[in-house]
Amino acid sequence: MNISPWAVILALPLALAAAAGEEAPSLSAAVSEPASTMDAPSAPDELDLAVDRWPIVGKARLKVLFWEVYDSVLFTPSGDWVGEPPYRLSLHYLRDIPVNQLVEETDKAWRQQGREHPLQARWLEALSTLWPDISAGDSLVFGLNADGQNLFWYNGVPIGGIDDKDFGPLFGGIWLDPDTPRPALRAQLVGADSN
Repeated sequence: MNISPWAVILALPLALAAAAGEEAPSLSAAVSEPASTMDAPSAPDELDLAVDRWPIVGKARLKVLFWEVYDSVLFTPSGDWVGEPPYRLSLHYLRDIPVNQLVEETDKAWRQQGREHPLQARWLEALSTLWPDISAGDSLVFGLNADGQNLFWYNGVPIGGIDDKDFGPLFGGIWLDPDTPRPALRAQLVGADSN
């Protein structure tokens, strides 16, 4: 079986090595293929795409100046936002965006939120390998489970995740935390603007 070129997963040994003051393994040692998620339907705590079964919590379109960037949709098992996983966040892109710009925007959002983590630079490096360049019409889905396990899907195909329980809440928090850089978009996603 071939390994997807985007299936880079930061292994837990990176965090353990950093905590122990040891030299962390290289990113190439963390390449792994994601498990198949196209099998039988799974429970909400298992990591499958689920966007065809879970109800929609909310939808929002990101516009920057005159440009429409993406349509976002938040899914949970109940259809309500309870402030924690499991959830799936789908981004359907309306324009071409190179991977380096996606990574820069992720870093920028974390800086705007004041987020700092010892492995943040490694995560960004891994995302630059994991994600493809985006073309208009492509979709990325980010899934996070209650146990901190995460996975990305590109056009419905699993491409990998970051094997660190700290990553998921920080990444999803770009859209879903109260201090998001885009509060109006968050309000629509979590259903807060419908009250």
